[in-house]
Amino acid sequence: MDQNINKIGYCNSYFKVDTNKIVENYFKVKKYVGDNVGVIPVLKGNAYGYGLVPMAKIFEERCHVELLANAAVYEAVQLREAGVQCEILIIGGIPQHLIPATVQYHLQIPLFEKITAKNLNEAAEKAGITMKVHIKIETGMNRLGVKPGQALSELLSYVDTLRNIEIVGAYTHFATSTADYNDSFALEQYHIFQQGIKQIKEHGIHLKYIHCCNSAATAWFKEAYGTHVRSCSSVLGHMAMEDGREPIGLEEPVEIRAFITNIHHVTPGESVGYSRYFKVEKPMKVATLTVGFADGFYPMWMKGQAPVLVSGKRTRFLGCCMDQSFIDVTDVPCEIGQSVTLIGRDGEEQITTWEIEQFTGNTFEYLFGTIGPRVARIYE
Repeated sequence: MDQNINKIGYCNSYFKVDTNKIVENYFKVKKYVGDNVGVIPVLKGNAYGYGLVPMAKIFEERCHVELLANAAVYEAVQLREAGVQCEILIIGGIPQHLIPATVQYHLQIPLFEKITAKNLNEAAEKAGITMKVHIKIETGMNRLGVKPGQALSELLSYVDTLRNIEIVGAYTHFATSTADYNDSFALEQYHIFQQGIKQIKEHGIHLKYIHCCNSAATAWFKEAYGTHVRSCSSVLGHMAMEDGREPIGLEEPVEIRAFITNIHHVTPGESVGYSRYFKVEKPMKVATLTVGFADGFYPMWMKGQAPVLVSGKRTRFLGCCMDQSFIDVTDVPCEIGQSVTLIGRDGEEQITTWEIEQFTGNTFEYLFGTIGPRVARIYE
C-alpha cells in the first residue's frame, strides 16, 4: 500500500515535494553565487507546478529571502492574502486596470513606459504611499522594456516629476543563456544592460536590486550577477542548461505517482485508446492508470510512450485519454490499487525530470507548470 494515500484526499494522483531538498537547493545556489549576491526565487506559474503559496512560505520562512518574484498580479495577491510579508516583484507586464491592486498589496512592479508610471503615481498618491519599481531594460528579448539611450533618458526624467514612485531596481532577461556557456547573444545582451545601468546611475539613482541572470546564466555568467540573481529552476533542483550541465550540485525534490485501476490482456489485432491509437502486435498485458491530459499532463508524455516505473521495473506508456492512461505491464508483476511512478525512484530504478524533458522535448516548466489541482500536492 502506498504510504501517501492518506495524504491525497480525493485525488487520483499526486505530486510530492521534499521541502528539505528545496531549502538545501536554495542554499546551494546561495553558496555558489557568493555572500555578496542575493537570490530572488521566481515563483511564477504556480511556482512551476510546485504550488505557489507553499513554496513562497518555504523561501520566506526557512530561507529568509527578502524578495520573491512572480509574473502576475493574480498570484502576488494570493501570496499577500496567504500572509506572505516579504517584498514581491512582478516581472511581467501589468494590465492598467490592476495598477490599483499593486498599490493596495504593496507590490513592486516593472516600469518601462510613461503610461504605467503616470497611472501608478496617481494610484500611489491617492493611497498616500510611495511605490517601488524596477526599470525593465530592453536588451534583445523584445518582450518588455525600455532601450538604453534617449528612451531611457526620457523615462527617467519623467519619473523625476512623479513624487510617489521610487526606482529601487533594474533588470533584463536573457533570451539564449540556456544554450551554452558564454553564449554570444547573452554576452551582447549583458553589454546593453550595462549601458542601461550606467545611465540610471549617472542619473543619480541608487539601485538596491540589479539582476539579469536567470538559473542558466547563474550557472556560468558570474560577471553578470549584479546584486542578485533570479532563480526558479535551480532552487527547485532542476538543470537549466539545455545540454544537462549542472555545476551547483542540485537535488531533484519531486515525485509524481498515479494508481492502477484495471489490468487486462489484449491480443494481436486489438487496439488501446481512442481512434485505435496503439495497435497491439503481440499478446500484451495492459494496465489503466488514474491520470490523463485533463490533469494537466502534456499528452505526448504518455502518447509518446515515455518510461514509467511499476514494481521497481521500467516499462512504458501506450497512450492516454482525458482522465486515464495506459501502460504496458506484460512482464511486470502488479496489481489493481498499487501506485506507479511517472517521476521519481522505485527500488533501484529512477526516472528523472531531465529524462522526461529529453523524451518530450519540453522543459519541466511546461511539463509541470500545466499540472492542475486534480493532482494532489504533498509537502514533506
